[in-house]
Amino acid sequence: MKCCIACFESAYLANIISQDNNKGDCDYCETKDTFICESSKLISFFKGILDLFIVDADGDDIGKLVLSTFNNKVFSEKLISKGKVNFLIQDIVKNEMDYYIGLSKNKVKFKISNEKSQKLSVSWDRFSEEIKNENRFHLKNSLDLKNLADLFLIFKKEIAKGALYYRARISSDSYGFPKDKMANPPNSLAKAGRANPEGISYLYLAKENLTGLYEVRASLFDYVTVARFELQENISVINLSEYDVFALSENETLEELTINLKFIEKLERELSKPRRRYDSELDYLPTQYLSEWIKSIGYDGIEFRSSLHKNGINLTIFNPSKFEALDVAVYDIIDSQFQYEKLS
Repeated sequence: MKCCIACFESAYLANIISQDNNKGDCDYCETKDTFICESSKLISFFKGILDLFIVDADGDDIGKLVLSTFNNKVFSEKLISKGKVNFLIQDIVKNEMDYYIGLSKNKVKFKISNEKSQKLSVSWDRFSEEIKNENRFHLKNSLDLKNLADLFLIFKKEIAKGALYYRARISSDSYGFPKDKMANPPNSLAKAGRANPEGISYLYLAKENLTGLYEVRASLFDYVTVARFELQENISVINLSEYDVFALSENETLEELTINLKFIEKLERELSKPRRRYDSELDYLPTQYLSEWIKSIGYDGIEFRSSLHKNGINLTIFNPSKFEALDVAVYDIIDSQFQYEKLS
Protein backbone atom coordinates (compact mmCIF):
# COMPACT_ATOMS: atom_id res chain seq x y z
CA MET A 1 0.00 0.00 0.00
CA LYS A 2 1.32 3.42 -1.03
CA CYS A 3 0.95 6.64 0.96
CA CYS A 4 1.92 10.10 -0.30
CA ILE A 5 3.16 13.54 0.68
CA ALA A 6 -0.45 14.78 0.93
CA CYS A 7 -1.17 12.32 3.77
CA PHE A 8 0.98 14.26 6.24
CA GLU A 9 1.31 17.76 7.68
CA SER A 10 5.10 17.74 7.51
CA ALA A 11 7.46 19.41 5.06
CA TYR A 12 10.25 17.29 6.56
CA LEU A 13 8.49 14.00 5.77
CA ALA A 14 7.30 15.26 2.38
CA ASN A 15 10.94 15.91 1.46
CA ILE A 16 11.91 12.38 2.53
CA ILE A 17 9.13 10.81 0.44
CA SER A 18 9.92 13.00 -2.58
CA GLN A 19 13.60 12.05 -2.67
CA ASP A 20 12.89 8.73 -4.42
CA ASN A 21 11.06 10.63 -7.19
CA ASN A 22 8.44 7.88 -7.30
CA LYS A 23 5.06 9.14 -8.50
CA GLY A 24 1.66 7.50 -8.51
CA ASP A 25 -1.77 7.44 -6.85
CA CYS A 26 -2.18 7.35 -3.08
CA ASP A 27 -4.06 4.40 -1.55
CA TYR A 28 -5.07 6.38 1.54
CA CYS A 29 -5.95 10.04 0.84
CA GLU A 30 -6.52 9.19 -2.87
CA THR A 31 -4.40 12.03 -4.25
CA LYS A 32 -3.50 11.35 -7.90
CA ASP A 33 -0.09 11.57 -9.61
CA THR A 34 1.92 12.64 -6.58
CA PHE A 35 5.06 11.51 -4.76
CA ILE A 36 4.38 8.18 -3.05
CA CYS A 37 6.19 5.51 -1.05
CA GLU A 38 5.49 2.15 0.55
CA SER A 39 3.83 3.00 3.88
CA SER A 40 5.88 0.48 5.89
CA LYS A 41 9.10 2.29 4.88
CA LEU A 42 8.11 5.21 7.12
CA ILE A 43 8.29 3.24 10.38
CA SER A 44 11.58 4.84 11.49
CA PHE A 45 9.95 8.29 11.34
CA PHE A 46 6.95 7.14 13.39
CA LYS A 47 8.70 5.31 16.22
CA GLY A 48 9.34 8.52 18.15
CA ILE A 49 5.60 9.30 18.02
CA LEU A 50 4.44 5.77 18.85
CA ASP A 51 6.87 5.49 21.77
CA LEU A 52 4.86 8.19 23.57
CA PHE A 53 1.95 5.75 24.05
CA ILE A 54 1.28 2.46 25.84
CA VAL A 55 -1.53 -0.08 25.52
CA ASP A 56 -4.34 0.55 28.02
CA ALA A 57 -7.84 -0.94 27.92
CA ASP A 58 -9.30 2.33 29.23
CA GLY A 59 -7.58 4.41 26.55
CA ASP A 60 -8.52 5.35 23.00
CA ASP A 61 -7.37 4.35 19.53
CA ILE A 62 -3.92 5.50 18.48
CA GLY A 63 -5.15 7.62 15.57
CA LYS A 64 -7.41 9.80 17.74
CA LEU A 65 -4.70 10.33 20.36
CA VAL A 66 -2.03 11.26 17.82
CA LEU A 67 -4.42 13.79 16.26
CA SER A 68 -5.42 15.32 19.60
CA THR A 69 -1.92 15.31 21.09
CA PHE A 70 -0.31 17.11 18.18
CA ASN A 71 -3.23 19.32 17.16
CA ASN A 72 -3.51 17.79 13.67
CA LYS A 73 0.17 18.38 12.82
CA VAL A 74 0.89 14.74 11.89
CA PHE A 75 -1.80 13.70 9.42
CA SER A 76 -3.44 15.94 6.83
CA GLU A 77 -7.08 17.00 6.83
CA LYS A 78 -7.44 15.21 3.50
CA LEU A 79 -6.41 11.89 5.04
CA ILE A 80 -8.53 12.49 8.13
CA SER A 81 -11.60 13.22 5.99
CA LYS A 82 -11.14 9.85 4.27
CA GLY A 83 -11.18 8.08 7.65
CA LYS A 84 -7.91 6.31 6.88
CA VAL A 85 -5.64 7.42 9.74
CA ASN A 86 -5.75 4.13 11.66
CA PHE A 87 -5.41 2.08 8.49
CA LEU A 88 -2.27 3.98 7.54
CA ILE A 89 -0.75 3.56 11.02
CA GLN A 90 -1.45 -0.20 10.92
CA ASP A 91 0.25 -0.50 7.53
CA ILE A 92 3.24 1.56 8.69
CA VAL A 93 3.89 -0.83 11.63
CA LYS A 94 2.86 -4.11 9.98
CA ASN A 95 6.42 -5.45 9.66
CA GLU A 96 7.53 -4.39 13.14
CA MET A 97 7.67 -6.13 16.51
CA ASP A 98 4.49 -6.98 18.38
CA TYR A 99 4.81 -3.87 20.60
CA TYR A 100 4.14 -1.46 17.73
CA ILE A 101 1.52 -3.69 16.12
CA GLY A 102 -0.24 -3.83 19.51
CA LEU A 103 -0.33 -0.04 19.71
CA SER A 104 -2.03 0.14 16.31
CA LYS A 105 -4.71 -2.44 17.11
CA ASN A 106 -5.52 -1.82 20.78
CA LYS A 107 -6.67 1.05 22.98
CA VAL A 108 -3.77 3.16 24.13
CA LYS A 109 -3.01 6.09 26.44
CA PHE A 110 -0.37 8.77 26.71
CA LYS A 111 2.68 7.27 28.46
CA ILE A 112 3.75 10.47 30.25
CA SER A 113 1.76 11.13 33.43
CA ASN A 114 -0.74 13.97 33.51
CA GLU A 115 1.08 15.48 36.47
CA LYS A 116 4.32 15.73 34.50
CA SER A 117 2.71 16.95 31.30
CA GLN A 118 0.69 19.64 33.12
CA LYS A 119 3.49 20.92 35.37
CA LEU A 120 4.35 23.98 33.29
CA SER A 121 0.70 24.77 32.59
CA VAL A 122 -0.11 24.64 36.30
CA SER A 123 2.81 26.93 37.12
CA TRP A 124 1.53 29.35 34.46
CA ASP A 125 -1.92 29.41 36.07
CA ARG A 126 -0.44 30.17 39.50
CA PHE A 127 1.89 32.81 38.09
CA SER A 128 -0.96 34.39 36.09
CA GLU A 129 -3.24 34.62 39.10
CA GLU A 130 -0.53 36.13 41.28
CA ILE A 131 0.66 38.80 38.83
CA LYS A 132 -2.93 39.94 38.20
CA ASN A 133 -4.28 39.87 41.73
CA GLU A 134 -1.53 39.60 44.36
CA ASN A 135 2.04 40.68 43.55
CA ARG A 136 3.09 42.67 40.52
CA PHE A 137 6.90 42.97 40.75
CA HIS A 138 8.12 40.54 43.44
CA LEU A 139 6.59 37.22 42.51
CA LYS A 140 6.53 34.07 44.61
CA ASN A 141 5.13 31.78 41.91
CA SER A 142 7.63 32.68 39.21
CA LEU A 143 7.94 30.58 36.06
CA ASP A 144 10.86 28.22 35.48
CA LEU A 145 12.56 30.58 33.02
CA LYS A 146 15.55 28.30 32.39
CA ASN A 147 13.20 25.50 31.36
CA LEU A 148 11.28 27.96 29.21
CA ALA A 149 14.43 29.20 27.48
CA ASP A 150 15.34 25.62 26.56
CA LEU A 151 11.79 24.92 25.41
CA PHE A 152 11.67 28.00 23.20
CA LEU A 153 14.73 26.77 21.27
CA ILE A 154 12.33 24.28 19.66
CA PHE A 155 10.21 27.18 18.42
CA LYS A 156 13.01 29.47 17.28
CA LYS A 157 12.48 30.74 13.72
CA GLU A 158 14.70 32.82 11.48
CA ILE A 159 12.95 35.32 9.20
CA ALA A 160 15.07 36.62 6.34
CA LYS A 161 15.51 40.22 5.29
CA GLY A 162 12.92 41.18 2.67
CA ALA A 163 9.99 39.27 4.18
CA LEU A 164 6.65 41.03 3.71
CA TYR A 165 3.97 41.52 6.36
CA TYR A 166 0.83 43.67 6.60
CA ARG A 167 -0.86 46.07 9.01
CA ALA A 168 -4.44 47.32 8.71
CA ARG A 169 -6.27 50.33 10.16
CA ILE A 170 -9.92 51.23 9.74
CA SER A 171 -10.17 54.58 7.96
CA SER A 172 -12.82 57.28 8.23
CA ASP A 173 -12.96 57.81 4.44
CA SER A 174 -11.82 56.34 1.13
CA TYR A 175 -8.57 58.32 1.20
CA GLY A 176 -7.26 56.21 4.06
CA PHE A 177 -3.98 56.81 5.89
CA PRO A 178 -0.60 57.66 4.36
CA LYS A 179 2.12 55.07 4.94
CA ASP A 180 3.86 57.20 7.58
CA LYS A 181 0.73 56.84 9.74
CA MET A 182 0.63 53.05 9.46
CA ALA A 183 3.49 52.16 11.79
CA ASN A 184 3.12 51.49 15.50
CA PRO A 185 2.00 54.43 17.69
CA PRO A 186 4.63 56.41 19.64
CA ASN A 187 5.31 55.20 23.18
CA SER A 188 3.36 58.12 24.64
CA LEU A 189 0.20 56.89 22.89
CA ALA A 190 0.75 53.14 23.21
CA LYS A 191 -2.11 51.42 25.01
CA ALA A 192 -1.62 48.09 26.72
CA GLY A 193 -1.90 45.09 24.40
CA ARG A 194 -1.58 41.35 24.71
CA ALA A 195 2.21 41.61 24.34
CA ASN A 196 3.14 45.23 25.10
CA PRO A 197 2.68 47.12 28.37
CA GLU A 198 1.15 50.60 28.29
CA GLY A 199 3.74 53.16 27.18
CA ILE A 200 5.92 50.63 25.31
CA SER A 201 5.00 50.37 21.65
CA TYR A 202 5.36 47.16 19.62
CA LEU A 203 4.48 46.63 15.97
CA TYR A 204 1.66 44.15 15.35
CA LEU A 205 1.69 42.68 11.84
CA ALA A 206 -0.11 39.96 9.89
CA LYS A 207 1.53 37.55 7.47
CA GLU A 208 -1.25 37.95 4.91
CA ASN A 209 -3.29 40.92 3.75
CA LEU A 210 -6.60 39.20 4.55
CA THR A 211 -5.50 38.34 8.09
CA GLY A 212 -4.84 42.04 8.69
CA LEU A 213 -8.43 42.85 7.68
CA TYR A 214 -9.75 40.26 10.11
CA GLU A 215 -7.52 41.48 12.92
CA VAL A 216 -8.99 45.01 12.88
CA ARG A 217 -12.47 43.44 12.75
CA ALA A 218 -13.50 45.36 9.66
CA SER A 219 -17.23 45.23 9.00
CA LEU A 220 -19.61 46.06 6.17
CA PHE A 221 -18.95 49.43 4.44
CA ASP A 222 -15.76 50.11 6.42
CA TYR A 223 -12.81 51.62 4.64
CA VAL A 224 -9.59 49.87 5.65
CA THR A 225 -6.06 51.04 4.91
CA VAL A 226 -3.53 48.22 4.62
CA ALA A 227 0.20 48.91 4.61
CA ARG A 228 2.79 46.49 3.26
CA PHE A 229 5.87 46.24 5.48
CA GLU A 230 9.28 44.88 4.48
CA LEU A 231 11.79 43.41 6.93
CA GLN A 232 15.06 45.37 6.83
CA GLU A 233 17.37 42.76 8.41
CA ASN A 234 17.38 39.10 9.42
CA ILE A 235 15.61 38.45 12.71
CA SER A 236 14.96 35.60 15.15
CA VAL A 237 11.50 35.11 16.64
CA ILE A 238 9.62 32.59 18.74
CA ASN A 239 7.10 30.91 16.44
CA LEU A 240 4.33 29.33 18.49
CA SER A 241 2.27 28.26 15.49
CA GLU A 242 4.64 25.98 13.61
CA TYR A 243 6.58 22.88 14.52
CA ASP A 244 7.33 19.73 12.56
CA VAL A 245 6.63 16.63 14.62
CA PHE A 246 8.81 14.38 12.46
CA ALA A 247 11.81 16.72 12.48
CA LEU A 248 11.57 16.97 16.28
CA SER A 249 11.31 13.20 16.55
CA GLU A 250 14.56 12.85 14.58
CA ASN A 251 16.23 15.36 16.91
CA GLU A 252 14.96 13.50 20.00
CA THR A 253 13.11 16.56 21.32
CA LEU A 254 9.59 15.27 20.67
CA GLU A 255 8.97 14.11 24.24
CA GLU A 256 10.01 17.49 25.63
CA LEU A 257 7.64 19.21 23.23
CA THR A 258 4.80 16.86 24.13
CA ILE A 259 5.25 17.42 27.87
CA ASN A 260 5.01 21.20 27.45
CA LEU A 261 2.64 21.42 24.50
CA LYS A 262 -0.39 22.40 26.59
CA PHE A 263 1.56 25.35 27.95
CA ILE A 264 2.61 26.51 24.46
CA GLU A 265 -0.97 26.21 23.18
CA LYS A 266 -2.26 28.14 26.21
CA LEU A 267 0.29 30.92 25.66
CA GLU A 268 -0.62 31.15 21.97
CA ARG A 269 -4.35 31.34 22.80
CA GLU A 270 -3.70 34.15 25.27
CA LEU A 271 -1.64 36.13 22.75
CA SER A 272 -4.14 35.67 19.92
CA LYS A 273 -7.29 36.56 21.88
CA PRO A 274 -9.00 39.58 20.30
CA ARG A 275 -9.39 42.56 22.58
CA ARG A 276 -12.95 43.04 23.79
CA ARG A 277 -14.46 46.31 24.99
CA TYR A 278 -14.95 45.01 28.51
CA ASP A 279 -11.49 43.39 28.89
CA SER A 280 -9.47 44.41 31.91
CA GLU A 281 -5.87 45.39 31.17
CA LEU A 282 -4.92 43.20 34.13
CA ASP A 283 -5.68 40.21 31.89
CA TYR A 284 -2.73 41.21 29.68
CA LEU A 285 -0.13 41.20 32.46
CA PRO A 286 0.97 37.53 32.16
CA THR A 287 1.59 37.68 28.41
CA GLN A 288 3.19 41.12 28.71
CA TYR A 289 5.59 39.76 31.32
CA LEU A 290 6.52 36.77 29.17
CA SER A 291 6.88 38.91 26.03
CA GLU A 292 9.25 41.24 27.87
CA TRP A 293 11.28 38.25 29.04
CA ILE A 294 11.42 36.80 25.50
CA LYS A 295 12.71 40.18 24.32
CA SER A 296 15.30 40.24 27.12
CA ILE A 297 16.88 36.94 26.03
CA GLY A 298 17.52 38.19 22.52
CA TYR A 299 14.49 37.40 20.37
CA ASP A 300 13.02 40.02 18.04
CA GLY A 301 9.37 39.05 18.34
CA ILE A 302 6.69 36.38 18.60
CA GLU A 303 4.75 34.78 15.75
CA PHE A 304 1.41 33.10 16.50
CA ARG A 305 -1.85 32.03 14.92
CA SER A 306 -4.73 34.43 14.46
CA SER A 307 -7.89 33.60 16.39
CA LEU A 308 -9.96 35.68 13.95
CA HIS A 309 -8.79 34.23 10.62
CA LYS A 310 -8.36 30.49 10.18
CA ASN A 311 -4.76 29.65 9.19
CA GLY A 312 -3.78 33.32 9.56
CA ILE A 313 -0.48 34.20 11.25
CA ASN A 314 0.35 37.31 13.29
CA LEU A 315 3.76 38.73 14.23
CA THR A 316 4.55 41.00 17.17
CA ILE A 317 7.84 42.89 16.72
CA PHE A 318 9.61 44.35 19.75
CA ASN A 319 11.76 46.79 17.72
CA PRO A 320 9.47 48.29 15.04
CA SER A 321 12.37 50.00 13.22
CA LYS A 322 13.31 46.61 11.78
CA PHE A 323 10.35 46.94 9.40
CA GLU A 324 9.69 49.67 6.83
CA ALA A 325 6.33 50.55 5.27
CA LEU A 326 6.55 50.22 1.48
CA ASP A 327 3.10 51.30 0.33
CA VAL A 328 -0.58 51.42 1.28
CA ALA A 329 -3.88 50.42 -0.28
CA VAL A 330 -7.44 51.26 0.78
CA TYR A 331 -10.16 48.60 0.76
CA ASP A 332 -13.93 49.03 0.87
CA ILE A 333 -15.59 46.15 2.71
CA ILE A 334 -18.55 45.17 0.53
CA ASP A 335 -19.54 41.90 2.19
CA SER A 336 -19.46 40.62 5.75
CA GLN A 337 -20.53 37.23 7.07
CA PHE A 338 -21.13 36.71 10.76
CA GLN A 339 -20.73 33.34 12.41
CA TYR A 340 -22.22 32.89 15.83
CA GLU A 341 -23.35 30.35 18.38
CA LYS A 342 -26.11 30.49 20.94
CA LEU A 343 -24.93 30.50 24.54
CA SER A 344 -26.97 28.70 27.19
